[in-house]
Amino acid sequence: MIIIALITIAALANIAIVVFLVLRKKSMARIGDAAMDDARHRTDGQDIILQTGNASSFGQASKGAKQIRGNGALILTREAIRFLMAVPRNEIEIPLSRVTSVSLPKSHLGKTVFKPLLRVEFESLEGRDSIAWAVREPSKWKDTIENARSKLRW
Repeated sequence: MIIIALITIAALANIAIVVFLVLRKKSMARIGDAAMDDARHRTDGQDIILQTGNASSFGQASKGAKQIRGNGALILTREAIRFLMAVPRNEIEIPLSRVTSVSLPKSHLGKTVFKPLLRVEFESLEGRDSIAWAVREPSKWKDTIENARSKLRW
């Protein structure tokens, strides 16, 4: 009798986990879609080279390791990299002319997902800074950013 009860509890727990994961995935997709809609409005008229609504920020170095990570839209135009975080609302724009390097480390600010991240180092008004994102195909993002930078008119 106890074994049947334990099996039933384990089965219900597994079902609850699956339901949670499905709902979380749908919620994250809606957040990404909303971020992309917002990003499209903000970049209207700009030449978009690459974009995703499913970028996960690992933070900006100048803000320290304890900042909140967030998901949102990452957009590369001919002039800038723009990230619009959905929750909490935040926006960062990095002109390509200020980018100093692009790399693919597996961690940033002590955080990792055990696969390559897209890290952009740049010169801000306060000095050197960097930010990293988990994105699909980070090497494609790196190559595309480097290619866009090479086409800038200095």
